[in-house]
Amino acid sequence: MKAFDIMKASQIACCFEVGSFKPGNVHKNRDYDDIKYHHFISSGIAFGDVIHQACLEKNNIGNFIKKGVIESKKWSPTNANLGIIMLHMPIAIAASNLDKFSESQLKKETEKIIKNTTVQDAIDVYGAIEIALAFVNAPENGPDLKSKDAKDELIEKNLTLYDVFKISSTWDSISNEWTENFKISYKGYNLIKEYYEKYNNINIAVTKTFINLLSNYPDTLIGRKKGIDVSKMVSEKAKEVLNNFNEESVLEFDKFLSKEGNKLNPGTTADLIASSLLIFLLDRISNEKTILY
Repeated sequence: MKAFDIMKASQIACCFEVGSFKPGNVHKNRDYDDIKYHHFISSGIAFGDVIHQACLEKNNIGNFIKKGVIESKKWSPTNANLGIIMLHMPIAIAASNLDKFSESQLKKETEKIIKNTTVQDAIDVYGAIEIALAFVNAPENGPDLKSKDAKDELIEKNLTLYDVFKISSTWDSISNEWTENFKISYKGYNLIKEYYEKYNNINIAVTKTFINLLSNYPDTLIGRKKGIDVSKMVSEKAKEVLNNFNEESVLEFDKFLSKEGNKLNPGTTADLIASSLLIFLLDRISNEKTILY
């Protein structure tokens, strides 16, 4: 697949993700004090050239994740897309190894990439997190990136990026995606595909996919901010909305999630929508379908 097509699919996926209504998240008609709609648009487009370069070079993935964050920070003052960059980069590089889109072949390629990371990749991603100023708690185990000795510990213990994600996979969905070969992203892709065929509307497809994923996988950003019990409670409410999916129930859910500002913002689930959309768009462009009609 062409590097330029993959780059555009990544950029468009970022725009569709924030442009579609997802309860509790920033959208066209609602900013939060610390992060705004235009931050997502500008940062999502900004790291496209890094995606393109990564698809041509096909190695040093940690370095490209770091470069993507650096490029995004030029255009957005907030951490709008660290999680998206971490998800898009391996999927994009994997797609660049294919002549034509195939879900099964893409899965094989993403698995190769995540299993063959290096210690330097881990060091670079720690640097990316520092640059992004991401909201992270001290880890239950493993190197604490807030520690000045964290990178030395990575080297001493010979921890690759895959190893680091494996350690944090129990409390972070992005890490878990890396260790489970992007299981939720592929599920989201198939849900978007199903709902898009049903509704012929990408916004509805994204909204319903978001609620479906949230109902099945408690959001780990909410978990870090408010605790796992609260994130599970939000997932239970998402199940109720999914079972009675209509405009009124979706809007009420959004009202509930935003009543405390962004403390109940399912931001990790939003990142997973962006990776699901990337796979969906790669499928469509590779099979010579108009991206959307």
